[in-house]
Amino acid sequence: MHATHELIANYIRSWNEADPLRRRALIEDVYAEHATYTDPMVQAHGWEGIDATIAAVQDMFPGHRFSLAGEVDAHHGLARFQWHLSAPGTAEPRVIGFDVAELDEGRIRRVHGFLDKVPMAA
Repeated sequence: MHATHELIANYIRSWNEADPLRRRALIEDVYAEHATYTDPMVQAHGWEGIDATIAAVQDMFPGHRFSLAGEVDAHHGLARFQWHLSAPGTAEPRVIGFDVAELDEGRIRRVHGFLDKVPMAA
């Protein structure tokens, strides 16, 4: 379980990493090469697509940070966890999500993301 928790912690770090080179290194460490990420708003394929998706989210929410919201629950090559996206200095998360990750040999093969709270469009 410790290895899975560390993998998911690095997954969250990849979403927070603003430096493109460090972010890409995290992505290549966390995800299998042909991994997919899917949520209601995007479907990303491979390291390039996942990197572009993270960069786009960072552009939409400048200065915001992702954090785990509770424990990682894992079994049989699956991990599920809730996360928050918060603006600096705020107690209330701006976005709340829930991800299920399919794992393969210590990396993420597929992420199924669900959005529980999304800000209203201005």
